Amino acid sequence: MGRVAAVFNVVPESPEVPVEEVMAQIPKSVPAGVEVATMNVKPFAFGLKVIEVTGIMDDTEGLIDKFEESLRSVPRVQGVDAVTITLI
Repeated sequence: MGRVAAVFNVVPESPEVPVEEVMAQIPKSVPAGVEVATMNVKPFAFGLKVIEVTGIMDDTEGLIDKFEESLRSVPRVQGVDAVTITLI
């Protein structure tokens, strides 16, 4: 069984939402078996910033979907978009 790196952009609800607040909740929400490797803040549009989150996990069926759903469940998150998913 290999390992997978999944990168998602997490979009806060508005520019007024402190990205630090959202970033603090992300590691608490991920499912067992997922390691949050990096979180980087990047400018998006109209003052909005996105958080690029990289999760490392075993290539287990359904784990990437659980990771994505956990990111969607973080308070004050408007959306989650997959950037890349690759074997490592």
